[in-house]
Amino acid sequence: MTKQYDFYLIQLENNKLNWWEYARKVPTKFRPPIYSNYWTYLRNRKTASKRWIKEAEWRMEARRKGLLDY
Repeated sequence: MTKQYDFYLIQLENNKLNWWEYARKVPTKFRPPIYSNYWTYLRNRKTASKRWIKEAEWRMEARRKGLLDY
């Protein structure tokens, strides 16, 4: 997973973005394995690692505060 796609993962986990929109915005090679395709998403819905989500949220917050530069 790449840092630039964190926001979409957070939205997907919070049901603000459906899987099809997520798939359009995030290339397959940058998705977590449990979201690699629609069927794995359905099978693993709401079971993403809380660590992935927290790390994504921390990076988004750090980026917002200007602590990460890219």
